[in-house]
Formats: sequence, C-alpha cells, structure tokens
Amino acid sequence: MLSPVVALDSAHRVQTFECGDAEIDGFLHPRAAGEQALGLSQVYVTAGAAHEVLAYFTLSPLTVRVDPSLLERLAVGAVPYPQIGGFLLGRLGVDKSIQRRGIGEALVMRAAQIAKAEAAVVGGAFLAVDPKTDGLVRWYLKQDFRSLGGKTRRMVLPLRAVP
Repeated sequence: MLSPVVALDSAHRVQTFECGDAEIDGFLHPRAAGEQALGLSQVYVTAGAAHEVLAYFTLSPLTVRVDPSLLERLAVGAVPYPQIGGFLLGRLGVDKSIQRRGIGEALVMRAAQIAKAEAAVVGGAFLAVDPKTDGLVRWYLKQDFRSLGGKTRRMVLPLRAVP
C-alpha cells in the first residue's frame, strides 16, 4: 500500500529506489534532500509500509518570458509583463516494482493540484515540464500538457484546467 504524497523527509528511505533511469535515480539518492534543504525544489514522495520511496516528483517555481505561443497554449490574452510565473514539474520517477499501474499519471495530477493550490497563494498560470524524449512528449500530451513547439520540448498545462 502506498502512502499519500508528502514532502520528502529524513524518515524516507531513498537508497532502494530504482526506476531504470540513472539520472532520476541519481537525483533521489544523493541530491534530493540537499537541494530541497537549499530551497531549490520541493521533493514529494509516496512510500511503502517501511518508508521506502516508491515514487517521487519535484516542483519548483518558474518564470518564463512571455511569447505568443505560450499565451496561446495557456489561453491567456495579452499580459502587461515581460515574464509570467508558474511551476516546473522537474524530475518524476516510479520504482520498477510498481510501474505500469497509472502511478505516474496520478503523480502528475497531484503535482498539478499542488501547483494550483500554491498559485492561489502566490500566483502562477501553468505547470511546465521539459520531457527528455519523444516518448515522454507523447506521454505528457496524454496528460493534457500542450507543446510550446519551436526549438524546445517544453510543455505547459494551464492551471485553470486542473480540477
């Protein structure tokens, strides 16, 4: 049984996490807690009965330059600012032992809900993600993210669309 999604803390066992992507595994093992302590991102986890991390994602604030493609994807009219704020869904991983069960999709939805709740306090119009592969681009499209196109893989999810 998985725990609810909570902030990473010292009780969570990260050493056994293995999703099959060395970069995602490598962030959680030695760096996640340190970067969280510095305020660079917030790490959210779901864990098993023995507090072993079984899935995680990171969120951080993000400001992007306003351009027409971004405003179109967000369905926002003209804004009087050169930049607008939102949130970045950074790393996301699901342990091999529980992959292919819809947990990744559930984590994306939970990240979007957290971002939307924070936006109500501090402002923010979107949740962004930078998929590393074409397969991940297709996966995020299924999660209702919208591609910005051009030379970037960056995708956005308007927070207004999050239930």
